[in-house]
Amino acid sequence: MRTDKAWYWLAAGVLALGLNGAYQDGQLGWAHVLADRAAAAVERASLRGQHFVAMAEIMLGREPQAFGHTQAAIERIQNRIVCDRVAHAQRQIAMAHVREQLAEAKVQQKMAMVQMKMGRVRMIADRAKQFRDCDGFSKVVVNMPDLPKIDLSNIPDIEVPDVPEVNVVVDTRSKEPI
Repeated sequence: MRTDKAWYWLAAGVLALGLNGAYQDGQLGWAHVLADRAAAAVERASLRGQHFVAMAEIMLGREPQAFGHTQAAIERIQNRIVCDRVAHAQRQIAMAHVREQLAEAKVQQKMAMVQMKMGRVRMIADRAKQFRDCDGFSKVVVNMPDLPKIDLSNIPDIEVPDVPEVNVVVDTRSKEPI
């Protein structure tokens, strides 16, 4: 039972880390929109709350000094909200810079691959130029291994006499094979 709970909490922690990383990388756009809307709703609620507190103090007849303390507390809350929004905007700017750097790195990587492939093509083209102007050469290049050297010095000389002409008679009357 305890190991099941441990596995559950481990899976929940891994899921939370993954979602946090995706959120920080900007992959969960809907979550960013939701967080912005929540911050805006909290700001609207604080403004309304400030308005209602002011009305309640006026209606209840509280002193102006107590109203000043309440006003200062609400302003501190609003300042915290503004600070959170600024921090969120700075994170978004930093993520945009990182995305831009990643895009530049990918472009540079692709350019390096293209240059490498073009270098290979140039090398092959330079090798092919050697045989371009030769008549009788085909476009196929065959690499053959070196053949072993054969010593022909001990082969005797053979003389072949001339063969006299032989008269050949062709019989066209017969239809049978020879």
